[in-house]
Amino acid sequence: MKHTAQEIIDQYGPAYFGQMGASISHDIKNCLAIINENAGLMSDHLMMAQKGVPPDIDRFSGIIRRIEKQIARADGILKSLNAFSHSMDKPEQQIDLDEAVGLVLGLGARIIANKGIKVNHAQAPDKLYVNGSLFFLLSLIWSILENITETLASNAILNIFSMEDENKQICLSFQCEQPFASNFDQQANSEALALLHAKLVLDDQYTKADLVFGR
Repeated sequence: MKHTAQEIIDQYGPAYFGQMGASISHDIKNCLAIINENAGLMSDHLMMAQKGVPPDIDRFSGIIRRIEKQIARADGILKSLNAFSHSMDKPEQQIDLDEAVGLVLGLGARIIANKGIKVNHAQAPDKLYVNGSLFFLLSLIWSILENITETLASNAILNIFSMEDENKQICLSFQCEQPFASNFDQQANSEALALLHAKLVLDDQYTKADLVFGR
C-alpha cells in the first residue's frame, strides 16, 4: 500500500526526531559541563588574585579559549538543530546533497563516534542538487548509515562520496573495506526512496551502497 508523505512522517518521524534530539541534548549538556568547569577554574583564579596572588595570565587565557571553543561548538550544534527542525517545512525543494550529508553527520556525530567508526565525506567538485523533502533525505541517509555501521567493527572507516555516475545521475556512494549489514529496512527505505525518486544499489560483497537519484 502506498503511503502519503504525511503518513510516512507520522510513522517514522517521531523516532528519528527523538533519536537526534537525545544525541543533540547530550552534546549540548557536555558543552555546558565544560563551560561550567572552566568558569569554576576562573573563579578560583579570581579568588587567588583577591588574596594577592599574581594572576597567571597564560592559564587565565587558556580558560577563556576553552570556554570560547565550547560556545562555538554549542552554537554549531544549535544551528544544526535549527536546520533539522525546519526540514519538514517544505514538502518539495531543491537540496544541496553535500550540505544534507554534512547535516546528517553533524546531528549523528556522537552516535557514530560511540561505535568507534570514522566517516570520511568527500564532497563533489561542483554543487549537486536533488529535489524532494529535506526531511526524507536526511532520514534516508541516516537510515542507510545506521544499517551500514550496525555490524562494522570498531576503527572501521566508511567513505562517503557525492558524484555523478556514468549515466550522469547524481549518486551518494557509501564504501567500506569491511562488509556491512545486509538487512536494510526495505519497507522504510522504499517509501522514502519512492518519494525522492531514488534507488539504493548494493554490491554483492556488501562493501558498497549507492544511493542513486533520478531513477
